[in-house]
Formats: sequence, C-alpha cells, structure tokens
Amino acid sequence: MEPFSSLKNQKLPRSRQLVPPILFSFLLVLSVGLNIYFLVFQNSSDLLGNVHATEPEEAKEVKVPTAALEDEAAEPRLPTVAIREEEPILKDRPSEEQAFNVKRTSLDSSGHFPGRNIQTLRVRIRNSLSYTICRTMNADECGPFAAQLGRLLVWVLDVNRDLRKGDHLDVVYERLDNQGQFKILHLNYESGYLGKTLEANFYKATGMTYGSYFDREGKEIPQRIVGKQSPIADYIEITSLPGDFRKGRRGHHGTDFKAEVGTPIRATFDGRVLRINWNVRANGYCVELDHPAQGIKTRYLHLSRVLVKRGQYVKQGEAIAQSGNTGRSFAPHLHYEVLSRGKKKTIYNPFDFKYHKTYRRKISNQETGDYLMIIRRYDTILQANETAGKTQVS
Repeated sequence: MEPFSSLKNQKLPRSRQLVPPILFSFLLVLSVGLNIYFLVFQNSSDLLGNVHATEPEEAKEVKVPTAALEDEAAEPRLPTVAIREEEPILKDRPSEEQAFNVKRTSLDSSGHFPGRNIQTLRVRIRNSLSYTICRTMNADECGPFAAQLGRLLVWVLDVNRDLRKGDHLDVVYERLDNQGQFKILHLNYESGYLGKTLEANFYKATGMTYGSYFDREGKEIPQRIVGKQSPIADYIEITSLPGDFRKGRRGHHGTDFKAEVGTPIRATFDGRVLRINWNVRANGYCVELDHPAQGIKTRYLHLSRVLVKRGQYVKQGEAIAQSGNTGRSFAPHLHYEVLSRGKKKTIYNPFDFKYHKTYRRKISNQETGDYLMIIRRYDTILQANETAGKTQVS
C-alpha cells in the first residue's frame, strides 16, 4: 500500500538518548549491591514472610444459584446474592451458627412420619432469605431450598423488600434424597414488617390430586383461579409469578404451573387463535389467543401437544393443548401469560387481573381433626429441636 503523500520523504528525528552512560553505570552498581544485601539478610526476609503467612486470606466471593433465562425453568429463583466462603474461625470469634442463631437438627421421625427423613432448620434473617439460607446449607442445596421458602412467603410478603434483619424462621422439611431434593412440610415466619407470625403447613386432603399449604385455621395460602377461567385445573404447585427476576434482570412475563406432561390446557376466555408454535426453540410448542372482549391476549408455552389451528375460534374452558416440557424448559410446566393487545405491552398478574376471579380452598370440617393432628406433629418436632438446642448450649 502506498503511504499518504504527506508522509513521503519525511525523516523521523533521532530520539535522544534517555539514560546517560554514567547514570546507567550507577544503576548497575546499585542493583548488584541490593542483590548482595538480600542474600546476606535472607533470614530476615524469611521472618517477614512468616508474619504475612499468619494473616487470614481474603475470602473469595461465590454466588447463590440464580434463575435461568425467561421461560427456561419451572423453578423460580431468587436474585443473585454474592456471599463469602467460610472464613477461618479466630479466637473469641462467634461461629457461623452462633452468628446466625442457626439450629439444624436431624430427628428420629419414626414416631411421627415412619420411614421418612425429617429435619428442621431455625435461623434469624440477615441480609436476605437466600443469603441467610446459603450461610447455613451447602452451596448446591441452598438455592432450591430458599426458592421453595420464597414460593410460600411470596403470597403474603415481598421477599425482596419486606424481610427484616432478625426475623425468625422455623422450618420442618423432608429430605427426599441425597441430591438436594427437599419438601417443605411446615414453615413458621415471625415477620417484623407485618408484626405477626406467618404459618404454612403441607396437607393433602381427600379428593386432592396434589397437596397444598394451609394456615393454622385450614385456609389455603396460594390463590387459585376459578373454574373455566383457569388455564390448568390439576397442577402440583405454582413455581413462578409475573415479575420474578431472571438471569440478566429480565422480569418473568408469566405464571408457571408445575404439572405432569399431558395435563389438559384450556382457553381462559372466548377468543381466536392468533398463532401456534412460534419461536419453538425457546417457547416449545405454544398457542396465542386473542380476546377482544377483555382487551388482552393469552399465551400458553412449553406444551407437549397443540390441539387447535391458527384462525380457529375457541370457547372459554375448551381444551386447546396439553402441558409439556418443550423449548427452553428444565421441568414439566405450563407458562401462562396475560398481556394487553396494544403495541405497548402490559403484562398482567392473573391473580390481580380484574377478569380473573380467584379463591382459596379450605380444609373441610370432616378433615379438621386429621389436619390439626398433623400440625401437632410439626409442633412436636420443633419443640424437640428447641430442647435439643438448649441442651447443647447448657
């Protein structure tokens, strides 16, 4: 390539010598002298190194497992929290469990729940729910465990804003295997923000395909959508709501219903099928319905089978698909989304949406006695844990 004409035949000026010969010789002599000094006083340098070695190393930062990209998983996750690995315990410094007031107990559950591994956890909140739990459990277990707790608390508290330092949490849970699979059986949360104690007890009443969580009076904690307005009748639990933060701080746009593959999916309102199976890599098999009367559209993602065609008119409650685990999904579930029809999209929470009616189930009078007996078992386990903790302290 020819150089620019303005640069042709131009000579660069000779750079000045930066270090005179005399200065160069002086630096060389100084360097040799320093080497001799360190060789002579090697013992002193070793002593200095030993002093540094006694100082604790700075803790490395690790991250609590975070949520997947939008619509990737049926399991909601709490926002990322940077925490520190366990530091060396110095003299007169409180241990991790003392600092967090942690009591963990593995009990003989044969008398209450034969053949099941029942454990308890008692902590006081510090910083956040995920931060506290991950200070008391293994890193590969704390994320899913904190997520399960968050799913219960989210119906009455904003777990990102309403938790207070010093709030007391008691949990009775079942360890299902050695791969970090748990089931929360009982939760007792003393909330400084609300000024009262929140309670959740797992119970499967007669006629329930799956159990649910109820307060001490027998009223269900999670809300449910009534009859034909519900996109899915039989589901295990709700694992995510609109607005849950996911990777990249993108808010989740839908409600995730954890359900077995093949569960019937129904149109929540009268409408027409706008499209099916778009962006299949992310959405899996999917359906979008238009509902002019309500001024909304609804979407149903991660299906195993689609039962309608584009342009087809459907009635409220009509089966349009079957739930699945297709697309960017790590567990079987239905992603149900309610959004406005206009260009400026508004995402609605179906449990706050004016066209969706909601309710909570109640334990029947016939089963109240059995339910209260289960609660007494949870109370007994927690009391045994508290007694064991006092015995250890004394």
